[in-house]
Amino acid sequence: MNRIPATLTRVEHGAGMTLIEAEAAARSGLPLVATIVGEVALTVGAAVVLACKETEVALAKHLSGEISLRNRHGARVVGLDSGSVLTRVQLDWHGQRIASVITTGSAQRLGLRIGDDVEWLVKANEMAVETA
Repeated sequence: MNRIPATLTRVEHGAGMTLIEAEAAARSGLPLVATIVGEVALTVGAAVVLACKETEVALAKHLSGEISLRNRHGARVVGLDSGSVLTRVQLDWHGQRIASVITTGSAQRLGLRIGDDVEWLVKANEMAVETA
C-alpha cells in the first residue's frame, strides 16, 4: 500500500460526494486528489495520509495531451522486481517512495529501466483518505 502524508488544501461537498485536494509532504507542486462517497467532515489544513494500492498505480512514458486523471505525477524508476507475470516498480517522487505493480508484459513494452522518468497515475476514486 502506498501511503503519502499530506495536508488538505481544498474540501468540496456535493451530490453525496466529497472531493479533496491535498499537498503532499513531497511538495511536487501538483495536488493529489481523492473522491469519497458521502459528505465527510474534513477541514482545510488538516493532516491526512492518502493511500492507494500498488495495483492501482498506472505508469506512463512520454504521455502527452490531456487526460481525466488528475493524479498524474512525474517520478523516476529506482527499482524493478520482475516476475514471469507481474513486475513491481519502485519510484522516487520528490523523496517519497511510490510502488506500482504492473504486468511484466507492460513493463517490457514500456522498456522500463532504472533511472527512467515516468508518470504515475491514479484515479481519484482509488485514493483513500485517512486522518493523521
